[in-house]
Amino acid sequence: MLFSELYSITKSKDESWFDPILDVDTKLFIDPFLLFSYSEQPFNNAHSKIIEFFNEAFILAAKSRGFPDSLSYKKLVSMLTFPEVEEICLGYTNKSTGGSGGGEGFSHSIAVALIKSIRIGIKEIDHFEEIGILEKGIGRDRISDICGNIIKEELITYTQDICSKHEVPLQEFKVRNSKFDFKFKRWENNSIFLPLNPTNNKPILLVPEIILRELPSINADGFLDWAWSNENEMLRTDFNFEIKSQINKEDIMKIASDRIDLLENYVNYVEGKGSLPYNLDKDPSGIYKWYEQSKGVQQLYPIKLATPKTDLELAELVKRLIQSFNSFIVNNSGYKLLWNEIPLRPKKEEASQLLFFGLIKEHCRANNIDFSREVNQGRGPVDFKFSSGYQNRVLIEVKRASSSKLKQGLINQLPQYLESEGIHLGYYVVIVQKEEEYKKISNLKGEAKKLSEELDKFIDIFVIDATHDKPSASNI
Repeated sequence: MLFSELYSITKSKDESWFDPILDVDTKLFIDPFLLFSYSEQPFNNAHSKIIEFFNEAFILAAKSRGFPDSLSYKKLVSMLTFPEVEEICLGYTNKSTGGSGGGEGFSHSIAVALIKSIRIGIKEIDHFEEIGILEKGIGRDRISDICGNIIKEELITYTQDICSKHEVPLQEFKVRNSKFDFKFKRWENNSIFLPLNPTNNKPILLVPEIILRELPSINADGFLDWAWSNENEMLRTDFNFEIKSQINKEDIMKIASDRIDLLENYVNYVEGKGSLPYNLDKDPSGIYKWYEQSKGVQQLYPIKLATPKTDLELAELVKRLIQSFNSFIVNNSGYKLLWNEIPLRPKKEEASQLLFFGLIKEHCRANNIDFSREVNQGRGPVDFKFSSGYQNRVLIEVKRASSSKLKQGLINQLPQYLESEGIHLGYYVVIVQKEEEYKKISNLKGEAKKLSEELDKFIDIFVIDATHDKPSASNI
């Protein structure tokens, strides 16, 4: 369910807030680079606020000299505690609603990165994303969480203003890290009035669309690409890298640490080039528009389903839903939703999984059938199950045929899930998007039959033809 749908809001074209899907996190992240260039209130001072925050952290890091028992280090770790900002409904879909966020381990990682920065000669950080290049484990989700925590006070004001405009009711919530007290260098947890997310009984925070990306504008892979394009001879000579594919994250960290001038030049390059937010209208990765697409398809092609009461009835229901998805993809041009047109290329595997999940969920909702994802998958849509009581359960996994883990998913992953959950029936749905992939999957049904016999389970394969440029029905 969308925020606008829940609260009956018609969002006008001049409104730039992201309309979150409330029960499945969208895999987008707050990009500090875009935030720094965003001048609309209440975010017009966000850049200086974040810089001030990390300047204070730098001072504590320098005073601590890296000694974990020092008061400065302990204060630093406390300051660098950034829990997941789950109120914005963004991030990795396989994270639980509680999220891993910024626990003490993460705080130590950032502290180590700041101390390392000081030791290698960095005196200040204009773009704190740089620490994600210098230290392992500080990826896009962590950087987004850092931003979201530091500007949470602004996000609260932004959300309240939008809710006031659209007369959205608010409730009182205890919000963690709702404000940072710069005088005492500590976080405050305050009672705040915000809209309710009924899918998890937690508050909602809205964010501007223009600050969201799939990756931070300044990131380790971008640094490597820039360095290889501009300094490949130096990388070959000084670091002994013959080809770029040899270089892993630890190597990137070493290059950045040993050659701070390269890191500075890369940041200057990004500043000069600029950056763009994720295109929500085109949705090239298929991570957002699947929700509304699923609703539209269900309304155009509804199916009648009865609530299953036995294992056999449940298996037949799931089979019928998979066949319905197959029919939409093959016969009703649904395959187009899994392709980007310019340039023509398949969308990521997650686009297939989300669309499949969305269609099944909408059919179940329309027929008043209870359907929920695996508890340990949190807000993620993949590897979900149907159930009618505890005994009657079916597990489904969706993979693209191009996946390097296609066979591993069938041979290892799916049987492991079935065993650990005590489930008898599993379906492995394979999405084919190129003709040459049919050879790759030719023996999967045989493997599934063999596994079924060995494990005393029933494992079946469904192949969905999502190849492009299918002939129209009138030409078949």
